Amino acid sequence: MMSPLARLDALQQVMSTAALPMGLIAWPGLRLEFANQALQDLLARNASPLADGGFACAPFQQAIDECLAARIDTGISCPQALGIWHFLPVLDNGQPCALQCYLLPMPAAPATAEAEAAHPAADLSRIDRFEACLDRLPQQIWIATPRGEIAWINRALKRYAFHHAQHVDLGDATWIDLVHPDDLASVNASLSRALITEAPSGYRLRIRRHDGRYLWHFSTLEPVKNDRGEVLYWMGFNINLEAIKQGEDRLHEQLALLKHKLHRIQGELRQAQDDLARAQKMDLVSNLSAGVAHDLNNLLFVTGLHAGLLEKSLSDPRQREHVDVIHETIKKAGRMASHLTGFSSRRPLSLAAADPKALVRDIEDLLAKAVGAETAFQIRMPESLWPIRTDRMYFENSLINLAINARDAVGGSGHITLQLENAVLDRPGARGEYVHICLSDDGCGMSDEVKERIFEPFFTTKAEGKGAGLGLPMVKNFVDQSDGLIEVESAEGQGTSFHLYLPRASQALPVEQDEEALAEGAMETILIIEDDLSVRNAMAQVLYELGYQVATAYNPEVAMRYIQGGMEVDLIISDIRMPGRLTALEMRDQLHAEGRRMPMLFTTGYSSEHLKEQIPALEGSTVLFKPFSMLDLAGAVRSIMRQKSEDTLGRLAPSH
Repeated sequence: MMSPLARLDALQQVMSTAALPMGLIAWPGLRLEFANQALQDLLARNASPLADGGFACAPFQQAIDECLAARIDTGISCPQALGIWHFLPVLDNGQPCALQCYLLPMPAAPATAEAEAAHPAADLSRIDRFEACLDRLPQQIWIATPRGEIAWINRALKRYAFHHAQHVDLGDATWIDLVHPDDLASVNASLSRALITEAPSGYRLRIRRHDGRYLWHFSTLEPVKNDRGEVLYWMGFNINLEAIKQGEDRLHEQLALLKHKLHRIQGELRQAQDDLARAQKMDLVSNLSAGVAHDLNNLLFVTGLHAGLLEKSLSDPRQREHVDVIHETIKKAGRMASHLTGFSSRRPLSLAAADPKALVRDIEDLLAKAVGAETAFQIRMPESLWPIRTDRMYFENSLINLAINARDAVGGSGHITLQLENAVLDRPGARGEYVHICLSDDGCGMSDEVKERIFEPFFTTKAEGKGAGLGLPMVKNFVDQSDGLIEVESAEGQGTSFHLYLPRASQALPVEQDEEALAEGAMETILIIEDDLSVRNAMAQVLYELGYQVATAYNPEVAMRYIQGGMEVDLIISDIRMPGRLTALEMRDQLHAEGRRMPMLFTTGYSSEHLKEQIPALEGSTVLFKPFSMLDLAGAVRSIMRQKSEDTLGRLAPSH
């Protein structure tokens, strides 16, 4: 962070070459500590008492107090003090360390209302003279209408942005193209806040120079009001901060280097740094896993749609069996993608009634591979097991984690047993009917000290690179969120047993539905908005095959141009998250505002946890999570089309 002294030195360097009278006032003494040449000449030429440097007097004291209280640019008209003085606070850690001041020439005295009505040309002449005065100042100055539309810029700003001083048409918001794209949102927010509050505003932004380079500026926005308090226009003033910003960046780099050296020599804090590094690693891996899962879901989705198209064209049942295997593999891969977002306990559980025997049989091969071919592995399950209320993905992942830990404990050549049975518990916090899942081994076992720490994140007894210490914490989190119970029995040299008690499901098991026929279309027009070309093309091909007319767009802005250009659309299918200034949800709201009530179907490759900010806005909308099948897509589209037809008939039906 730049020190107060360095900041004041940088400001003096910037102001020293300015033609606008500018200076620095000491705080709290309120004496003029620095004046550039323009201000020195003006004070000397007019024999001003301010040449002695005193600002602790009326009328300046009130303006300075307002400036420090509001922390914004504050101006005061003072004819006897040469013009309009403006004061800006210079802050250090949120507290004022000095005041920056600059002086604008006093415009002509306002005429009376009767004179203005009688001589409008004279008023226009004063405005022209005022703009002509501003046009000759070397600082960037602009004037905006009461609605915030920039209507005039002076020569300095023209030369900076366009390399000429000729007339510039500002009617189509040309100034927006001059602002760095990353700063548009904050600039718009500051302008909007100023227009709403009718109060001065200031903000940093990067403005494009005529050579294409963006330089940092500080822009102030000040309302000019009439006697009735109505805003007549807004005055804007840009100060070039590039030298200050470069100095800040250099100091930031030096500070980062000093921090790195400091961390290197602080050996006594190494353990705390290791803990912090692990926490940061956890957060980084969690975020990375979400992105990987998103991309994997997109690839699986494209594969699944093409497999569905292939299945439609196959008549040989034996070949269709191969496609069924592809679909089943895609489902399993999709669950693996869910594992990426689930291991860190960020993914909420999706609890449903399930048959524990069927869950174990589905992963029996995976469990056998996890324990290894040289390990004696047994699974014992009675025929009559109660259904459990569980999350299938977490259940499978938990058993695989326990199996891998057991394999490491037996060294790949011992005995591992997975046993399931019904159990009735009567313990504090665990009363009722449960399914008891026990995975035991005859391996090395654990000491009491190790057993007390096995559920700590990142704790592991395995060699470097053999384990991250995340498996057992995930298992514990899963059991706790399932309202279950987990217990561990272990002793050194006597093996280990993990006991999981999952509550019996009160609802019946879901009945498996026969595969439905694909719902085909009737040449309705569907607009697909998707930034991933392969996903976009795959959905388009599927919808063509199903009898729909399809149009595509790679972002919502392009889609809006199509619709506003006259394209008739029956349904919009859009990915929720895409690059661009307009989101899919904002596009929906804009269409509704324009009276276009076309339905929308949303898709995403992210989990619901990573869309939690959008969940309220998606209430009542249909959302398909990738990878979804051709059958899922066809059913969702036909359901929305059917609802649209019913709504249309309802509006057309005569009232009684």
